[in-house]
Amino acid sequence: MTRPLPSGGQERPAGTQPLASRRERVKVARKWAYLVSSTTYLPLSHDQIERELLGLLDRLLEAVAGDRPATESAAEVGAELVRLHCVGKTSLQCTVDVLAAALLAPADSGSADRLPERVARLLGALASGYVEAIRSAAVEQRDTSDQALLNAVRESQREWRASEAQLDEIFLGSPSGIAVTGLEGQLIRTNLALHRILDRASSEVDGGTLFDFVQEADRQLLKDGYRDLRDGKIDRLRSRPRFVTKDGDPFQATLIASLLRDSHGYVTIVTDDAELALLQNQLRHQLLHDMLTGLPNRQFFSTHLEHVLHLPNPATLYHVDLDGLSLVTDGLGRKAGDSLLRTAADRLRSVVAGENAMVARFESGKFGILIEKSASTPDIVTMIERINETLSEPVYIDGKGLAVTASFGVVEDLPRNVEPAELLRSADLAMRRAKSKGPGRWERYDPVWDNRTRESIGLVAAMPGAWENGELGIGYEPLVRLADGEIVGAEARLRWEHPELGLLPKERYLELAERTALIGALGAWLVKRGWTDKVAGGGAGMPLLVPLTPNQLADPRLAGTIRGILDSVAPAPDRLWLGLPAGALLVAGHEIVDNTRLLADLGIAVVLHNFGVTPGELALLEDLPVHAIRLDSRLMWQAVDKESMVLAGAKTMIALVRQAGITVLAGDLETSAQARWWQRAGAELGMGPLFTGDEGPATDIGSLIGGGRAGPLQGR
Repeated sequence: MTRPLPSGGQERPAGTQPLASRRERVKVARKWAYLVSSTTYLPLSHDQIERELLGLLDRLLEAVAGDRPATESAAEVGAELVRLHCVGKTSLQCTVDVLAAALLAPADSGSADRLPERVARLLGALASGYVEAIRSAAVEQRDTSDQALLNAVRESQREWRASEAQLDEIFLGSPSGIAVTGLEGQLIRTNLALHRILDRASSEVDGGTLFDFVQEADRQLLKDGYRDLRDGKIDRLRSRPRFVTKDGDPFQATLIASLLRDSHGYVTIVTDDAELALLQNQLRHQLLHDMLTGLPNRQFFSTHLEHVLHLPNPATLYHVDLDGLSLVTDGLGRKAGDSLLRTAADRLRSVVAGENAMVARFESGKFGILIEKSASTPDIVTMIERINETLSEPVYIDGKGLAVTASFGVVEDLPRNVEPAELLRSADLAMRRAKSKGPGRWERYDPVWDNRTRESIGLVAAMPGAWENGELGIGYEPLVRLADGEIVGAEARLRWEHPELGLLPKERYLELAERTALIGALGAWLVKRGWTDKVAGGGAGMPLLVPLTPNQLADPRLAGTIRGILDSVAPAPDRLWLGLPAGALLVAGHEIVDNTRLLADLGIAVVLHNFGVTPGELALLEDLPVHAIRLDSRLMWQAVDKESMVLAGAKTMIALVRQAGITVLAGDLETSAQARWWQRAGAELGMGPLFTGDEGPATDIGSLIGGGRAGPLQGR
């Protein structure tokens, strides 16, 4: 009984094939994998190595099964071992030992007469394939290394050529003279800048030494310096020798020399001191002057101002701001604005040309003028009239006649004990005060107004920190029914207890805070804090009036923010009254009007503050869902003048308003007489200092909740 062999086309008696069972083959493969792994690192797991070697073992068994073993297959197995990285010092020896023992153990010893010969031939072929694969890998690796080395050399040469080209560009294009010299000073290479500095042609410089062009008195000292540099006594030579031009004229230059890396010469840089001084002057001028107008800048002006303060003659400082410059720039473009600025600068200089004066440009359309007074210097009014008259003459730019006026802040007879920066700041504040009154105005420095303004600005700047530190709080004023003096509600007001200035009136900081980003957050905080305090104090059914500013009203998030506050605390929108300034609504954009309608749609009561008797304000009552009005404070001050035409109109207006179902609130009441008069005129509610007393607004709303009478109205 015979069976076909896997390869070779030969037949063997059954039972003569070595390692006929899979179990025996797996056992040999496991041993082979273990021994080979101990000879070198293999980038495979142990299970993967076993599977690979088991496959190679099966191929060898196929090759040995026949009278003519398939040596080519055995050679491929040797190459495959190299591919698997079985290339340790003893990897091949372990492989031969394992395979020889396995392949020389036939299943039937009676049929093993030619088996050793076949196994030997196969193992020889395996070793041959193994060695050839290692040789090929080594050759390939060497070729790869050679190519990488060749590429590195080429890249290095390319970088060296690029570096050399850059050095040549620097050498040839440098404005400073550069010379490469030998140890004895002989000129090896020079650039055109050196020829220009030495006033020599290239042919007159070549072949000479650097010392030939140095004045004889300085020659030896320069040679000693080069010798010290060569001997390592100094790292770099710095000298200012006198050179001689072709015509024999001496000039001084700055020389810096360094020893070349190979110590066979020097590189020297020569700079003409006259050119350097000219360059320094140009840089200094650019640093101290405005690039657009050529006028001195703020830094130069401040230095000059400090100098003038030490002189005996009186001087006047003008801070000038062009009116309408932004309209020109926004409407006609930056180029037109710059042209107008240059013209304005020239005209300002022309006005003060006959005076001992300096004109400077600070920024944008702001200028400074400092005039040292003399007997012929015009007074301030005349000077300002001359400036505005000159500026208002049209200048034609791109076919359009343009003109400007200016606003002025003036500090006259400059005090000698004040820093220049403070004087400039004072002039700037005076200019802002003038600008707030309209174009073409001027204002003198007012110490009282200046100090008050600085204090107010400082308070606004400190508001974020005050809020963070808990200095900002809330105060409550009672809302009183004038008919019987009962407290029926409260108004929430921002309260600032300053650690140094004490309790501040709201007018001192809210007007300026309106211009900052903090005002929006303060408004939301005031509503939430007041509403939370009212509900916690048991006043859920009592209305709370919270006044808002124009910027708060313009916030598109206002309605959503307030609705969130009500939903999170107590959803009773009709008990929340929001005060809106009537004057702001008259000139408001659509954002404020839309927000007002959104608030009313939420059920919130809208109260118009500072309501007067103008037709525009009356029209608001038809256009907007108004719940109540709070009368203008100016009407309160005239409440005892029963013959006043204003009050007569107010009385008629109140009647009309109440017919429309709108509540009338008289605010800022100071006396009982005012309260009685407005109650007879038709006002239903009142509030003000009359009801808060000397203590001012209460910090605890609980003291107002629960009703009670307002003391000053009892028994009237």
